[in-house]
Amino acid sequence: MFLIHNRAEQAPLLAAAAVSACRLSGTWASDLQPALLALLFERLLAVELELDALPVVEPAQLARELPELTQRCEFIDLLVLLEMVCRPIPPELQASVEHWASALGVEDSAVLLARDLTRKAQACATADFYRLNWIGEGDDQHDPHFQQLLNRYGTAAYALTMEPDPEEQQRWAALEQCPPQSLGRGLWDFYQERGFRLPGEPGAANAALAHHDWVHLVAGYDTTPIGELEVTAFMAAASASPGAMLGFLGAVSIYETGLLRSVVLMDQYGHTLSDPSGRERVSTAIARGASCRVDPLLEVDYFALADQPLRLIREHWGLEPDALSA
Repeated sequence: MFLIHNRAEQAPLLAAAAVSACRLSGTWASDLQPALLALLFERLLAVELELDALPVVEPAQLARELPELTQRCEFIDLLVLLEMVCRPIPPELQASVEHWASALGVEDSAVLLARDLTRKAQACATADFYRLNWIGEGDDQHDPHFQQLLNRYGTAAYALTMEPDPEEQQRWAALEQCPPQSLGRGLWDFYQERGFRLPGEPGAANAALAHHDWVHLVAGYDTTPIGELEVTAFMAAASASPGAMLGFLGAVSIYETGLLRSVVLMDQYGHTLSDPSGRERVSTAIARGASCRVDPLLEVDYFALADQPLRLIREHWGLEPDALSA
């Protein structure tokens, strides 16, 4: 996740590089770009910057200051975020980001996603998004049965239950029997309150997508558009999962510009981050994820912990009770 592995003293250079890459011919493609960029530096590095006063920076200069590939990748992800809040994404902006990625030696799936969206190749973008993000990582993509589902139903098979799976459904239904105030009973109640069907029921989320519902519950984020941006931002900052960052960037496109279409949502959403409170909430979620003590995607067997008190799990993660909203 961008900026969580950087120091405050690096902020002016990083911001100047982002402006140099994305404010083309002195003009931003979207007013949201500078507003979001300035807020992220303020909230994540505690540095207030006048973006208009920053000098021009070339990729070679940034490369010297960021010798680690991890930091370079995170910087490119920041540039892709500034692409994702544009509708449409200008081809010259995409070309600039690709130039910076190449100059920094970064090969990033997020750049591929942005390229597809720039070229209006939505079907390809959607397939790449689900295949490469944390949802796709949760599917056994080498399993012959999954490949049959994918061939039969298309990209939706990455995220949805396409055919009845009584054994999987029963695994989730058993959460109703967990003790009151437990993690498992909390997720059962979470589903009932929202009218969600259980994984294993056709049309419901599959187990790969539903994995993040546990994070919704523990971290306290709702399933509204801003809640989905919060939970994906939290996961991207907290997890070493390669697809977590792509999951957040894709969610930004789904819930801000609508360029990327979800296979789960019936409605099209937009402008979630254009609301200043939305930007504040997402930046707070990034900071909370960065301070989380566990990797919520790779280190937790939620079913094994289902009988444990939800309160204790939140304490173990290091989540402050007064910040929980769900």
